[in-house]
Amino acid sequence: MTETNPNPEPTPGTKPGEEQNNDDTFKEIKNKYENKLTEKDEEIEKLKQQLADKQKEIDETIQNLDTEIGDKLKTSEEYKQLLQTVEELQKERAEATVDTYIRKGVILPVQRETAVKLCLSDNDTFMDLYKDAKPIIDVGKTKSRPVPSDLMGRITNYLK
Repeated sequence: MTETNPNPEPTPGTKPGEEQNNDDTFKEIKNKYENKLTEKDEEIEKLKQQLADKQKEIDETIQNLDTEIGDKLKTSEEYKQLLQTVEELQKERAEATVDTYIRKGVILPVQRETAVKLCLSDNDTFMDLYKDAKPIIDVGKTKSRPVPSDLMGRITNYLK
C-alpha cells in the first residue's frame, strides 16, 4: 500500500497552494463558459420561436390577402366578362369539333347536342372516344338521289 501525502510537494515553479488556486480558477472559467453557452442556447431557441411566430404571421397575412384579392377579382365586372368569353369560346370549340365529326360521319346529327355537352364537360374523354372511331355513315361513298327539301325537313324534325 502506498501512503498519500496530505501535503504534497508543489509542482516546480509554483508556490504552495497555487495549484489549488489554478484548479479553482479553471473550474470557475469552465462553469462561466458553460453558463454562457446555456444562456446563448436559450437565446437562440427564443429567437427561433420568434422567427417561427413571425413566419406563421406572414403566412396568415399572405393567405388573407390571397382570399381578399380572389374575392374582389370574382366580383369585378372584367372577371365576369372574361369568364363569359371563355365559356363562349369553349362552346364554339366544342361545337366545331363535333361538327367536324358529324361531317366525317362519325357522329350522327341527332347526337350533336349530347356530343357537344360531353366535349364541354370532359374533352379528354370525348377525344379518346371519337379520335379513332370509324364513320357510321361513309359520307364519301353514298350514291343516292337528292332528298326533296320538304321530306328532308320532316326527317330532320323526326330525328330531333
